[in-house]
Amino acid sequence: MGQITPDQLQALLGYASKQLGMTPEQLAATVKAGGLGALSNSVSPENARRINELVGDRQKAEQFLSSPEVKKALGKLLGGK
Repeated sequence: MGQITPDQLQALLGYASKQLGMTPEQLAATVKAGGLGALSNSVSPENARRINELVGDRQKAEQFLSSPEVKKALGKLLGGK
């Protein structure tokens, strides 16, 4: 898997924030302020578990980013780019 482009990162941030029930700005600010630990503290225990699984396992993260649902969501968020 290659480097993530800025457009892909923004799309992923938008997708993840929707899944976590927060705005992209809130998600970015939470991660910048306290890292992933702060994010885990600001979401439900189930979502915190999911985040920790993805972060702790590169293969799972790559599978998540390669899933048809995420690719479709990223495509929509990027406007078909």
